[in-house]
Amino acid sequence: MSRPSEPADWTLAQAVAHLRTGRTTPAAYREALAARTHEHAYLNAYLHETFQSHEAGRDGLLSGVLLAVKDNIDVAGVPTTAGTPALREHLPSHSSTVWERCARAGAALAGKTALHELAYGTTGHHALGPPALNPCAPDHLAGGSSSGTAAAVAAHFVPAGLGTDTGGSVRIPAALCGIVGFRPTLGRYPADGVVRVSTSRDTVGVMARDVHDVRLLDRVLTGSQARASTPPPRVPRAVLPAPLWQDLDPRVEQVCRAACERLSAAGWELVERALPGFSWHGVLRSATLVPARETRCALAGYLARHSGAPEVDEVLRAVSGEDVRELVLPLLGGGGPDRNAYEEALHRARLLASRLDALRGREGAHVLLAPTTTLPAPGKDVRTTLVLPWGEASAFLTYIRNTAVAAVTGSPSITVPAGRTGTGLPVGLLLDAAPGADTRLLAVAERAAGVLSGREGV
Repeated sequence: MSRPSEPADWTLAQAVAHLRTGRTTPAAYREALAARTHEHAYLNAYLHETFQSHEAGRDGLLSGVLLAVKDNIDVAGVPTTAGTPALREHLPSHSSTVWERCARAGAALAGKTALHELAYGTTGHHALGPPALNPCAPDHLAGGSSSGTAAAVAAHFVPAGLGTDTGGSVRIPAALCGIVGFRPTLGRYPADGVVRVSTSRDTVGVMARDVHDVRLLDRVLTGSQARASTPPPRVPRAVLPAPLWQDLDPRVEQVCRAACERLSAAGWELVERALPGFSWHGVLRSATLVPARETRCALAGYLARHSGAPEVDEVLRAVSGEDVRELVLPLLGGGGPDRNAYEEALHRARLLASRLDALRGREGAHVLLAPTTTLPAPGKDVRTTLVLPWGEASAFLTYIRNTAVAAVTGSPSITVPAGRTGTGLPVGLLLDAAPGADTRLLAVAERAAGVLSGREGV
């Protein structure tokens, strides 16, 4: 591993400081990160490496740093394939607004990262090559769908990067790779120039190795140059919703319970509460049926903005992954879930949001706290199903279970490293807040990460 003074080990804030003060040059910084990337190319993090130079000055918030970007987010002049055959040669002429804001703040692109095909899965399999592997355990997958960005950040190819999250696609791989992953309140970040599968669930998200860097990128992506003014609570209070702590892999539960004990010892107020009327069937049905109804329209809207792009049915028909084909082939010609089922799924989501708001209000809670995933990272041979003690299960539904709650309610959600299993697999702790409470959530998460890493108390 690199020494702490080497560029590959700098956080985003450290890299900005070195570049802004001239302690290193952009060229030297790029060369160091490129060398690390090529040394660990077996992780399959990138679909397109660029390490582009740029003309930005050193006074921006990102001041010359390199970022990784999931390959469903447009960067002008770089392919956006979404990991699917029909878009293999797709070359956008305009950047997404999220990337424009990063570039305007001084960032350069290290590369476009691997993802589950069309961002529609949790293992990271796609049509353009092998899936991204987990830097913490290369015989395991990085997770998905934002697999490559998670692997690149965890492996210190870059200090931070962008992904997208529909049901957990930022937070799941972040947790499995031992880094921080943030899904903002829906609508907080611009959505143009992104290949999305859902207009009401998809959002760009942020990955980094610490919460401070996530907060820095959040300022850039929201277009705010002022520091967040929301102070963290003096004593954070969190509710542990009982359903999100049930049916966990014992290794995950052990790590997350120990993390909660450390938070309690640091002065946090933690309470476990039931959720009357809560239904996993309802949550997961809303998490899957709503995107299925919206996918064709969302994809068609993206393609219509790009001259020469294929038609939506051409893209859907060419999908290669068995799991994704099962989801999208029924959408050909305008098929898919009927309107009544879609409206019922949206109603279930609104009902869940209301119940969670009431729970937070009754308990005076700043966040809901739960394991990010019910299992550690899957083995590298896992594809669509998992073999669990009680039988086979869908990998997709198993991994999105806890992250789906914030996704269907449009809430901000962040995973921070909770610790590792006895065999070294990372486990994440999930913090969810009320819609719109992003800056408060980030402040609480930074405090939690500090306690869990041993850097600070309450």
